[in-house]
Amino acid sequence: MSISLPNYIKRISLIIFFFIGISCDEKVGSKQNKIKIERFEKLFYGSSPNDLGQIKSKYPFFFPDSYPDSVWLDRLNDPIQIEIFNEIMMKYESVTFLEEGLYKFFEKHKVLDDKFITPKIITVNTDVDYRNKVILADSLLLVGLDNYLGADHRFYDGIPDYVKEDFTIQNIFSDIAEEFAFSIIPRIEFYTFLEKIIYHGKILYYKDYSLSVSDRHKIGYSIEKMNWANENEYFVWTYFVENNILFDPDNNLDVRFINDAPFSKFYLEIDNESSEMIGKYIGWKIVKSFMKNNDVSLNKMLISKPMDIYYNSKYKPQKK
Repeated sequence: MSISLPNYIKRISLIIFFFIGISCDEKVGSKQNKIKIERFEKLFYGSSPNDLGQIKSKYPFFFPDSYPDSVWLDRLNDPIQIEIFNEIMMKYESVTFLEEGLYKFFEKHKVLDDKFITPKIITVNTDVDYRNKVILADSLLLVGLDNYLGADHRFYDGIPDYVKEDFTIQNIFSDIAEEFAFSIIPRIEFYTFLEKIIYHGKILYYKDYSLSVSDRHKIGYSIEKMNWANENEYFVWTYFVENNILFDPDNNLDVRFINDAPFSKFYLEIDNESSEMIGKYIGWKIVKSFMKNNDVSLNKMLISKPMDIYYNSKYKPQKK
């Protein structure tokens, strides 16, 4: 579902309208080393029409007054919605892995954010709205489990491979971490391509710190694309330097080397083999080099100016 609103308003609206594809909540008892996750899809699709008033009272933000009860009752009996719910339950009958993983993640995050308050976490069905798989807004964290059923799931037929390769369990944590990274890493008006990729490098380094997942899941690569990036780091950096790309303000470079796509666009024969978002990968390597060669805390790095990071990084990839 696409709503043309300013970013903040759009995200709040998505919380309200998320239910038009939502997976609802069942409370999970809070235990040591676990985070409580509410399963709205279990509550809703396990209910009867007589339960609707009680559910609306508990989750008013999912039920806008502008929609009559008939909308929700129709959804309760909609075969497509029931099928989505059944597929979610087949994959995620238990979310213990998420309860325990988020506990560890939040323990890491709150070291960097002294104002951190654990949000209410609700799993939802988004009708495979993969552009909004995870939403963090104020005290709510919504996770659309129907976007993580596995890259080969039939629900994703017709979605490009480079997009659906991220529809895995491991990517849940990466997507959540990215939302929290946005909340603590300053995003100013970046002028150059180099500033932009170092900003994304900070996000990826934050994931290095906060997550126990593979590098390819942090950035959103297949195994093949991760290998290509590692093997061609020197070539990519040389290309950026020789073509005067680093200090170029051209926003078209975002499309070529930062945004998710089937591949990066060097305008060379190798393009179809290349890893997408290769600018993010290079920014990540610059930040790693900076942290290796400077006695700087993670907190200080995250708020440092991109150009200060670059000039003190001593980044110099070696030809393989």
